[in-house]
Amino acid sequence: MVFSKRVLHLYSSWTAGGAEKLMLSLAQALEKEGIADIIAAPEGSYVLEQAKKMGLKAYPLAIKGSFDPVGIFKLWRVVQKEKVDILHAHQGKLFWPCVIIKKLGKSKIKVVFHRHAHLPHRFYSRSHYLHSDRVIAISSVVARDLEQIEKVPKRLIRIVHNGTDFNRFNSAVSGEEVRKKYGLSGKAVIGTIGQMNKPKGKGQAYLIQAATMLKERFPDNRYLIVGDGPILADLKKTARKLGVSDVVIFPGYREEIEKYIAAMDIFCFLSWDREGFGQVMVEAQAMGKPVIGTDVGGIPETFKDGLTGVLIPPQNPEVLAKEIQKLLSDRAAMKHMGDEAVKFVNENFSITAMARNVVDVYKELY
Repeated sequence: MVFSKRVLHLYSSWTAGGAEKLMLSLAQALEKEGIADIIAAPEGSYVLEQAKKMGLKAYPLAIKGSFDPVGIFKLWRVVQKEKVDILHAHQGKLFWPCVIIKKLGKSKIKVVFHRHAHLPHRFYSRSHYLHSDRVIAISSVVARDLEQIEKVPKRLIRIVHNGTDFNRFNSAVSGEEVRKKYGLSGKAVIGTIGQMNKPKGKGQAYLIQAATMLKERFPDNRYLIVGDGPILADLKKTARKLGVSDVVIFPGYREEIEKYIAAMDIFCFLSWDREGFGQVMVEAQAMGKPVIGTDVGGIPETFKDGLTGVLIPPQNPEVLAKEIQKLLSDRAAMKHMGDEAVKFVNENFSITAMARNVVDVYKELY
């Protein structure tokens, strides 16, 4: 018997972050599993525009707060028009509106909350979880915090790791275009990708600091720091101050990040405080790159320390520099790590597997 339900995915963000892109990929994959997916996001947002381009049914919807009456009324109209069975909210500020719609629908509508972030809600707003039907956590760390800090009943929590589109991220993608553009031919390229929000972004400054320690031993190293945000100017200033602006490259925000990962020899992800999962770590491994990741949040769940990459303590440029040096000094070991990385992520983090696991969560509701 085919399991066929109508699911409305909700996002309130305007940005083009990893969680937003993942939600769109998930919706596409769910379509192949027999789920009818509808997207609701603010007018002009990345999510809404991309959903339209992808051929997904999409509605402009802005909910300005947990109890925004206008936004909730508009959501109710979409639910009624599309005969929605399941509300799947991908951002915390949308949790209460979904609960209210569920109450209006007299529990015929099921509610699933998806925690993409390793960031607990304030204590006074956590009771919305008690009105949900399931809460999806993207890692065991997020699941632990949901249970221990936010007091979500364990019976409601399900862990579903993020999936990756291996048609997009794979070792066949060429980085030559990027290497030629930035003069990287014949250079060892160490890179990172992430948003540059205050106060420290995704720890990009630690890679810049490591570059200063490696410059004398490895003068041909280049450091590719992809991303944009409020601290980009500060990061460029740090590179100039430390005397490495000639070897550190800031391409800014780039949509086709797979081409930039392909141009790298080593990928680093250096989150310093919280990280729900670390999707880009999986993407880099899918492209055959050895990775270096910090022991923060769900990052350790994305790779195998010593087999596909190296786990390091956060906020420690000295250890980072040491591990980069060790990898660059043994190219055979780097190649082996990259090969093992491809196997590891293909076995554990496909978007198809994620979609099927989400469908299993949906099925539990019925």
